[in-house]
Amino acid sequence: MRHIIIHYHIFKNAGSTVAAMLERNFADRFASFDSPAHDKRLQPGELVAFVNSNPQVTAISSHHLRPPAPRIEGVQFYEILIFRHPLDRLRSMYDFYRSAAVNQDPLTREAKRLSVSHFFELLIRTAANLVTNAQLNLLANGGARIPDDQDAQRGLAMIKDFAVVGVAENFDECALTAEYRLHAPFPGLDLSYVPQNVTRSRANDLELRLRRFAERCGETLYGRLVELNRLDTGLVAAAAAESERRYVAAGLGAAQLREFRKRLRGKKILFAIARGRRQLSRLWRGAVRATSSSGPHRS
Repeated sequence: MRHIIIHYHIFKNAGSTVAAMLERNFADRFASFDSPAHDKRLQPGELVAFVNSNPQVTAISSHHLRPPAPRIEGVQFYEILIFRHPLDRLRSMYDFYRSAAVNQDPLTREAKRLSVSHFFELLIRTAANLVTNAQLNLLANGGARIPDDQDAQRGLAMIKDFAVVGVAENFDECALTAEYRLHAPFPGLDLSYVPQNVTRSRANDLELRLRRFAERCGETLYGRLVELNRLDTGLVAAAAAESERRYVAAGLGAAQLREFRKRLRGKKILFAIARGRRQLSRLWRGAVRATSSSGPHRS
């Protein structure tokens, strides 16, 4: 039996951190599998063809695949899906677009020219699927339509089928549980991590971030966004509860979490040292080039 991890990378849901974790563990057996177009969904048949033509691949991260994974004879998929508080996700999305280089995604240009309130008012009018229960939409409908209460019930049932499910707000507990649950098919798996793609000015406290976001939006718009994401809020709460249930069922607790976070601190130190060495190397090469190009001076 071939064992393969699939990570569904929902935009702004700690996906870059998960992808980096997988790449560090699996190296050349890890693959990013995405469409060239930023808004094109990959179909199950495309995943089947990719898996069959890349027999070395053991872990996949994709922005454009949608659950559930297809059935392939001789292959066992282990699906990972991380959710996030929907309003905090919208805040992070806007901040990301504001700071990103202009690219093919038109939302980048719009975020750069519009205030936060005008940006989301525009999306509500022209791209409601991006601000209306977007995580449930991707889970239950593959991104195809704005979900309703029936989709919510189907989504709640689906989260129990994932090998790893959790929320960004309790990421450490989720990663530790995933390490425990995936140890048998993937011996030696180490899911300690260094956070990736995090906004530097972001407050650590979720409630503080939401209060600040509400102030930026204004009371009317923020209330509208809360209502548009009612089903997503329920989905995220259910995912958090399921993640917590698995954490407890695995016999994990404060002692294991402390040890895991000790590993996290070690990873961050090693990452900082490596980054410092790269920066020093770049400075040294620049100094050598500058010295060489100046050449000897004659009077």
